[in-house]
Amino acid sequence: MLIDYCRQKEWIVYDIYNDEDFSGSDRDRPDFNRMINDARENKFDVIICKTQSRFARDMEMIEKYINRLFPVWGIRFLSIVDNNDSSNKANRKSRQINSLVDQWYLEDLSDNIRATLSSKRRQGLWVGAFAPYGYIKDPNNKNHLVIDKEAAEIVQYVFDLYLQGYGVTTIARRLNTEHIPNPATYKQQHGQPFQNVNKKCSDIWHTYSVQRMISNEVYIGNTVQGVQENVSYKSNKKRNKPREEWDIVEGTHEAIISRDVWDRVQRLRASKPKSGRTGKPNIFATKVRCLRCGSAMRIYYTHHERYFRCNTAYFADNRCTGTFVSEKVLQREVLKQIKILYNTYVDDNYVLSEINPSNGLQQKKEKLQRLAFTINQKIENLDARIKDAYIDKLDGVISVEDFLSLKREFNTEKQSLENDVKKLNSQIDDIDYQLSNSKSQYELLQQFKDIEELDYTTVNTLIDYIEVGGNKNNRIINIHWNF
Repeated sequence: MLIDYCRQKEWIVYDIYNDEDFSGSDRDRPDFNRMINDARENKFDVIICKTQSRFARDMEMIEKYINRLFPVWGIRFLSIVDNNDSSNKANRKSRQINSLVDQWYLEDLSDNIRATLSSKRRQGLWVGAFAPYGYIKDPNNKNHLVIDKEAAEIVQYVFDLYLQGYGVTTIARRLNTEHIPNPATYKQQHGQPFQNVNKKCSDIWHTYSVQRMISNEVYIGNTVQGVQENVSYKSNKKRNKPREEWDIVEGTHEAIISRDVWDRVQRLRASKPKSGRTGKPNIFATKVRCLRCGSAMRIYYTHHERYFRCNTAYFADNRCTGTFVSEKVLQREVLKQIKILYNTYVDDNYVLSEINPSNGLQQKKEKLQRLAFTINQKIENLDARIKDAYIDKLDGVISVEDFLSLKREFNTEKQSLENDVKKLNSQIDDIDYQLSNSKSQYELLQQFKDIEELDYTTVNTLIDYIEVGGNKNNRIINIHWNF
């Protein structure tokens, strides 16, 4: 249809941008982003879509590109079916209304899908896009799992090794030494759908692969779903839900692991010591990463000292040359950085400029509040005008058509004003956060003023993660703080 339209207009088609099986709400569509880059570089003059919703179902995207950036770039936007044309200023309101309706549709659709999936999960029906390793989806019922015998034998092998006293690290190394494909590689080899979460070194077994397997109730015949949820329908970011909100249904499919083996493994997991040979706890557990490949760094021992070494290099040294650092050196550097950080944050000039509300943030907040109050008054006035127009319609002063036209215009303007208020309130919230966060950082660091020894609580309170790189003579330690 679009090609025929171009032929009728005798326009030359520069390129066709086509994202099959992507939603109009997805901001990461590859061809869409390629088209935006080409538009920015003025490689064409017109963008044509079947409908505006094929371009985007997000009101923010419509405003950003069609109504703001495209005119600056000299790009005309056309959608054939709903007759939207950015060169026609008169239909800007209809474009905004269409985008608002599209966004409402997505919100309703998201709610309906969530409700449907939640209902299925509570019934014990498998709704995941991928079957867990050891299972495949039943060809006759996609919501039911059946055993994949070849993969199931590896699952049983892993549980047996753990019961024999091998740790998860040793099991992972053994699986790699025996050239057993990890779950992602196995599924790829057998033409099964899979999700490749870790792009780097994705074809080797890691500690977390084994740990996740021996703690997954799916292997005793239970479905455990709803562990995470999207933050919103607009975002792919997920948040972990508390266990009490998970959907756990027992006995939904054939078990790979017997209940007796499962219980013995869980008891063994609970009793496993966490402190290593020296009996000292690892206060940097899960915090240290290799700067070269991003892998976690594990503890190992030499001459009765503890070192951190790159996990990937330990499992497969052909993937990363690795790096290492002694626990003593790491503790010494972290202590030094905490003291430097403290001196920076409690400097009098810093307190005056960042923490004191008189630094300009408070004035900015009050200005935004006044502006929001003014806009809210405009919204109230629009509501009053809609009511007056309704009374005029009842009294026969204006026709029904005129009333509906006025109402649409008023509602569109009201929606725009409400969006402005939301943005202002968001800015006000950001300022409140900056004010409170500066104070909380100051109060947080005060307790570490005279710190001489690190412990687990201190590390977890202050540090998000630590990157280690370089070598013994040129050590690189990057600390990423929790604020």
